[in-house]
Amino acid sequence: MIFETTDLFEYFKFDRGNKVAGRLVAYRHGQMSELNVIKKRPAMLVLPGGGYGFVSQREAEPIAMEFYSRGFDAFVLEYDIAPAFCYPAQITEAAMAMVYLRENAEKLDLIPDKIAAVGFSAGGHLLGCISTLWDDPAIVSLFGDRCTLVRPDASVYSYPVVTSDPEYYHGGSFRNFCSDKVKHEDYSIEKKVRKECSPAFIWSTSEDTCVPPMNSVLLYEAYLKNGVPCELHIFREGWHGLSTCDFEVYKEDIIKDFMLHVKSWLNLSAEFLKGLGFQAK
Repeated sequence: MIFETTDLFEYFKFDRGNKVAGRLVAYRHGQMSELNVIKKRPAMLVLPGGGYGFVSQREAEPIAMEFYSRGFDAFVLEYDIAPAFCYPAQITEAAMAMVYLRENAEKLDLIPDKIAAVGFSAGGHLLGCISTLWDDPAIVSLFGDRCTLVRPDASVYSYPVVTSDPEYYHGGSFRNFCSDKVKHEDYSIEKKVRKECSPAFIWSTSEDTCVPPMNSVLLYEAYLKNGVPCELHIFREGWHGLSTCDFEVYKEDIIKDFMLHVKSWLNLSAEFLKGLGFQAK
């Protein structure tokens, strides 16, 4: 495995001000010389959750390793958080990560049009931002016409924060993301889906009382209405933040029988992506 960290601010030569994150951690396959071929791989950008108040370790490296084991080169974004930083810090750092992967696809042995992203909870909202708002003013101010490079080629939403509807929304995530800079409704992702969006895989659980599963339902409905290929899985059991549903992210006494079933989201999403051509070649 090739393990390396890239400072995105240094790479793009952007002024970081007093930001402390903006790093991309790579988990890449090395080339095997005895195969006598250069293998190209799809990429997965991992956007951990944490309500924009922290970056969850449980939804970072463990997720990267799951997709690595399924043939992806995985990249985890460490982004800046509230209360020190709100919009546009997170959306621009996620955009930087996507543009970095696009522009370095050949160097990194990636398939340039097979760069997906997976987001969890508030990281799912951040995924929604780059999946539907790649031409957001903050992104355009950095990249101009290159903003089209920001949109992932497929999006995997995991119990995502989506809507600003007070009946279903996760207020903490929206307050941390928007602060007093932008309106909550302007970053209600189900209102921003358009036909140009890339295919989406969405999953949640019926018992999620932190980010209600209606967030995922509303998002699926928006993709469906816009004619974008999509797939939705709502598992009967399970609380918020399940991640990989195993010993990697939970103590032994927390593990429940239903987790083995919910863990199938990993294989289901990988199969969804494979059907879109996300496989090494």
